[in-house]
Order: sequence, then C-alpha cells, then structure tokens
Amino acid sequence: MSTTLGIKVDDATRERLASLAEGLDRTPHWILKTALNEYLDREESHLREQREDLARWERFSLTGEAVSGEDADVWLARLEAGEDAPCPW
Repeated sequence: MSTTLGIKVDDATRERLASLAEGLDRTPHWILKTALNEYLDREESHLREQREDLARWERFSLTGEAVSGEDADVWLARLEAGEDAPCPW
C-alpha cells in the first residue's frame, strides 16, 4: 500500500528539482522518493550505530571487559586480507 505525502518547497527549490529531473530524464517524484529513501537509510543506520555504541559502553561500564589492541589488530588484518571476519566486540 502506498500513500501520498505532501511537502511545501519554495519556488527556487521547485525549479532546481524540475531542472535536475529533466537533466536526469527522471520525474521529480522519482528524485524525491529516491532522496527520501537514501536519507532514511542513512539516518536509521546512524541511529542503530548510536544504540550499539551505547550498549557497548554500558557493557564495558558494567564488566570492564574490552577488546585488546592485539585482538583488534588481528581482526583488522583479516579484514584487510579480504576475509569476512566477525567483529570481536
């Protein structure tokens, strides 16, 4: 199911959108939908990372456990070698 969502923009923004759409051979609707989805993906990822960081900090605060520099170096070397190594923390 989809629904209509309206936004108000000034004339300059509307003209920029129309010009870009014409240059890309796309519709303004396609550009707005694509931009919104990319923004949502980026912000949801950022929020997820913030929550993960907070959970890690809370776990460290409670246990004092942390990943050693040596373990981090080994993991980074595996990633650099092209392995799909799981994060040790």
